[in-house]
Amino acid sequence: MNKENNLNEDYFKLNEVNNQLLFHKFIMINEVLDKRNKKQNPEMKSISKGQGRVIILLKRKDGFSTKELSEILNISVTSLNETLNKLEQQTLIRKVPSPKDKRVLLVELTEEGRALEFKNHEDTDIFDTLTEEEKENLNEYLNRLTVALHNKFKEENPEKYEKIIKNRKEIFEKYFKEFNPNEEWLQLMNCNKKR
Repeated sequence: MNKENNLNEDYFKLNEVNNQLLFHKFIMINEVLDKRNKKQNPEMKSISKGQGRVIILLKRKDGFSTKELSEILNISVTSLNETLNKLEQQTLIRKVPSPKDKRVLLVELTEEGRALEFKNHEDTDIFDTLTEEEKENLNEYLNRLTVALHNKFKEENPEKYEKIIKNRKEIFEKYFKEFNPNEEWLQLMNCNKKR
């Protein structure tokens, strides 16, 4: 088996390194990890990424209105309602009237929704094949790629980019200021912050 692993590594080393190859490898890694994640978390097979975002958000803070969720997730109310209806059919959320205004519906997790666990990916140990220095280098390279993608988007559509950044800052301040700003989930959502 060790020989087989070395053959696989050698196969990947034989290819001339170029942008196309690197991009293909990122896609391939993403596909493999996505399939393995679904296999390791079978209860998640019926939940889309959009539905997962809603559940994760409600696990952090319950009782958002659909308008607030739409604003936080940066999706249309129509798309959000479609997602919420599917979650409601799976009995993972419920919509309840706001005590302040009965016309406004608040979205809450049900017991079943709250009990749903998003397990940490079991394949994080793949990084054990790297030395500490290699991990630090990879982290730096990924940061540079992330910044480059954001800069590309910013150059292509500066008004939209600035609007998104401003909107995210306002959302953090409005809805999440009680959370520790160093929490990893907030840092990952804050695309303007250099890591």
